[in-house]
Amino acid sequence: MLRVAFLLIIAVAAMLASWQIVTTDPGTVEISWFGTEVSTSALFGLLILVALIALALPVLRLLMFLMDAPGRISKASQRARIRRGQEALALGLIAAEAGEFEDARRHADKAEDLVDEPRLALLLQARSAEVAGDTAAAERAYSGMLQNEDTEVLGRKGLMAAALKRGDRTAARAHAEAALKASKTATWPFQYAFDLAVQAADWENAAEALDIGDKRKQVDDKIAKRRRAVLMAAQAAKLERERRPDKAAEAAQKAFRMAPTFAPAAALAARLLVGEGKGERAAAILEEAWENAPHPALAHAYRDVAPGEAREARSERMRAFAEKRRDHRESKLVLAELAMERGDWGGAQAALDDAYRENPSSRICILFAQVARGRGDENAARTWLAQAAAAPRELDWSDLDPEGPAFLYDDNDWARLVYVFGDGGQLVHPRMERGANDALGPVLALPTAALTPPRPTMSATAEEVEVEEVR
Repeated sequence: MLRVAFLLIIAVAAMLASWQIVTTDPGTVEISWFGTEVSTSALFGLLILVALIALALPVLRLLMFLMDAPGRISKASQRARIRRGQEALALGLIAAEAGEFEDARRHADKAEDLVDEPRLALLLQARSAEVAGDTAAAERAYSGMLQNEDTEVLGRKGLMAAALKRGDRTAARAHAEAALKASKTATWPFQYAFDLAVQAADWENAAEALDIGDKRKQVDDKIAKRRRAVLMAAQAAKLERERRPDKAAEAAQKAFRMAPTFAPAAALAARLLVGEGKGERAAAILEEAWENAPHPALAHAYRDVAPGEAREARSERMRAFAEKRRDHRESKLVLAELAMERGDWGGAQAALDDAYRENPSSRICILFAQVARGRGDENAARTWLAQAAAAPRELDWSDLDPEGPAFLYDDNDWARLVYVFGDGGQLVHPRMERGANDALGPVLALPTAALTPPRPTMSATAEEVEVEEVR
């Protein structure tokens, strides 16, 4: 303000000086004040006025400062209080993370008194209680955060973590789902809401959470599509157990459309459609699935789409089925088994040789043993069975029953496949992941009853015993 007054004086003085130079009659100023008269020139009068204004400005500033002093003192005190409160909050959070519960609690109480910010105080109280292992106190603090829109999601996260710690997955799911609705940007609500629904085998709610995460771009589109296919197939299996085959067939077909390479969905859909007398539709699904990703379970299912069919007709249909992907290993195995069925041991041997070079698995060794036995070479058959016992198993065969349906999964198996196939696009079977034994024996895509190789020296019972001993 003083600088302004000084500049004002200079400006007025310069103006008056110029006025005096160019003006021949600058005029006079007369002042009458309680009987006292003062007469002076206009120039001098203006200078006196400017001087008075210049002197009045500092006085005015001093008066304003004195009038604002109480407010200034109050604001300074408040700022100091806030600084002390922020320091208490910082020290409290540091102490909480360091595991120093008593210091954290002391700083939390101090911060609550100093800072008029209940959100931060609640956070510090919650963290302090968590460090001390006082779950009830932590939950009270987190529950207090639900009253504020800014802290609701944080409160839900803390309450969910507390619920998981005490094993209450239902409450944890409720908090995760509420946070999913409350926040459109946080990623953890989607992850937990989806994962907890999958663990609870609540396929419908898991699919709803997946849809939300997919719309918000919190999960890759391809992963979301594969996960959705597994969830739909799991829902179809559940509907089948509930004796609702029509709904189950519809869900299984949707699952197949979402992921044509997911063999369990195709096999399940085909089995349900055959049960409804829709063999042609089942065959079309299996043929499309085979063209996308051949799998032994698909050959199983395709074998059974026409119950009561003559052996020759079935063999021709299976041959046409395998020809759709003749270059694939599974097609070679189907063709080998068809050759064995009609006693063409040379053709079976040639097809198996190709498959063996790709993967010398226990399944191939057992099929070689069948060929050797069909030729009457029991020594070679025993050699192949011994090799089968030490050969690696086939993942694709681990969950198949040669004489029954494939993919008889429980809820835990389906939940595992949500991530194994959904995230990685791989069909690693639950039985193999659990370390259980796969089917070892006459492992054929066609039923063993359909094979008619000569058995010159061993009875069926003796053969079964021998296979069991080798295993």
